[in-house]
Parts: sequence; C-alpha cells; structure tokens
Amino acid sequence: MKRKTMVRGLAFVCMFLMTAGAAFAAGKIAYVDLSSTFDKYEKTKVFDDELGRIQKEKEKDLTQLADDIKAIEDKMPLLSEKEKASKQKELDEKNAKLKQESQQVALDLRKERDDRLKEILQDIEKVIQSYAQKNQYDFILNDRVLLYGTASADVTQDIIDLLNNQYKQDSKKQSSKKR
Repeated sequence: MKRKTMVRGLAFVCMFLMTAGAAFAAGKIAYVDLSSTFDKYEKTKVFDDELGRIQKEKEKDLTQLADDIKAIEDKMPLLSEKEKASKQKELDEKNAKLKQESQQVALDLRKERDDRLKEILQDIEKVIQSYAQKNQYDFILNDRVLLYGTASADVTQDIIDLLNNQYKQDSKKQSSKKR
C-alpha cells in the first residue's frame, strides 16, 4: 500500500515537473546586456559629465586650501619661535579643515553618484518592463546570468534605443518648460 502511494506521488511530481518545464519552455525569453545598456544610455553620459564638473569645482576649492597650507609651511623656517607657534596652530587648523572638507567632498560625490546610478537603473528597469509587456515576453534576463543565449534573443539594442529616445523626449519637455 505504501509503495503504491509512493509511486503515485512520484508520478504526480514527474507530471508536474514535465508540465512546468513545458510551460517554461513555451515562454518567450530574451536577455539584455545591462552594462552595455548602462554605458550607452545618454543619461549616463550626461550624469558622468555633470559629476566630473562638480568634482572639478570641489577639487578647486580643496586645492586652494592646500596651496594656503603649503605657503604657510614654506614660510615657517623664516619665522621666529613665537611666530612659528602661532603659525603652527593656524597650520594645524587648516590641515584639519582640509581633511574634513576632503572627506565631506568624497562623501557628497559618492552620494550624488549613488543617487544618479539608482535613477538610471530605475529608468532601465521601467523600459525593460514596458518592452516586455508590449512584446509579450515572459522573461527578460540579465546577460550576466546566462550560460548561453542566441543572438536573436538579445534585445539590448532595442532597450538602448528606447531609453535614449525617451531621454531625448524628456529633455525636450524639460527645456520647453524652462522657457
């Protein structure tokens, strides 16, 4: 009796797995190269340029502070002991300020980069979801998890084109609102 029940259970599991496997195999599947999509998205390029500009501005301020420190250090040997003590205190304060501001700049830039990265990844995710629904895909996978995929299942360029077209439209809307 136990053996018949076990055989029926095993048969049921096999049938379930075959049915699920057939359903999965019948699904429409594609994949996207996310790193390429990220790199070729115009918004990524714009954000990189903006972050580079912000970083240069912040570094200019830090460089000015570092130059001030260097000027004080260069004058130190020429000063009397009393003046050296006074300048050393100023030098220590400026060094502490430089260290603090450098850390704050790095923290601010990292946060800004992370926020922009999150925004870009959300854009990519929305476009992929919309593309999948419109084209009736059951699954769109990240190419990094694939062991094999045919070139015909690669929808990366479609996603990049959609992202860039959407970005251009959004940019036009924003620039017309600014006028």
